[in-house]
Amino acid sequence: MFSLRVHIAPVGFEVDRIVLPLIRLKADKIWLITEKNPEVDSAKPYLDKVKDELDKHKIQYVVEKCGIRDMFDILKTYRRIIEEEHKHQIFINVSTGTKIEAIAGMMACMMFKKDQRHISPYYVEPEDYNVKPTQGQPLSVGCKEIFPLPDYKIEKPDERLIHTLVIISEKGKISKKELIQDCINENLISVKSDARNPEVAKYSALNKNLINPLLSWRFIEVMGVGRRSRIKITEEGQNVLKFLA
Repeated sequence: MFSLRVHIAPVGFEVDRIVLPLIRLKADKIWLITEKNPEVDSAKPYLDKVKDELDKHKIQYVVEKCGIRDMFDILKTYRRIIEEEHKHQIFINVSTGTKIEAIAGMMACMMFKKDQRHISPYYVEPEDYNVKPTQGQPLSVGCKEIFPLPDYKIEKPDERLIHTLVIISEKGKISKKELIQDCINENLISVKSDARNPEVAKYSALNKNLINPLLSWRFIEVMGVGRRSRIKITEEGQNVLKFLA
């Protein structure tokens, strides 16, 4: 059994769209995602209104700051919250905040979902929109309906691959010989003690279990051939480390 109903919602220029679903869905706690840079955070008045409403209804809240225009920072934030709240039911409101936050919310539901986790995205249809809102007026009012969204699971790289990617990233460029030793030290690969040719077995284990999968993900690039070849991380690899490492 899950003990709490935990929600995550980015804070934009709306109040009802965050608060009313929490009341209707009997939320126990919510994480409010806001901009970490106060100089560009224009949603603070709305955050204050949301907090006042949550206090009235005695709903526990935590304010979490990140770069709301940085997809990878948002994903990293969602991942950290989901890991912290993994024993509870988790619901993500993808109808508030920026479009980037909405996309990140859907991706988080799909990427960080595990068998023991309950993570569900939902979209809130308001009663009405303020077409030309005045200063401080919310973009929408009311909560007409809450739509649960599909939460299909999508594959993410194995932890061993992420760990190996960190090693490669820290070295800049690395030979397979160096990487083998680092991976053995970190228990990322192993070679049977009775292997007929231990050196060949090490290279085989590295290629099969780490290099080939990382190439398939397009996270690394192998430059050159033979003993002079070097492995370097790609832009895709650097990006994935921003929220999975």
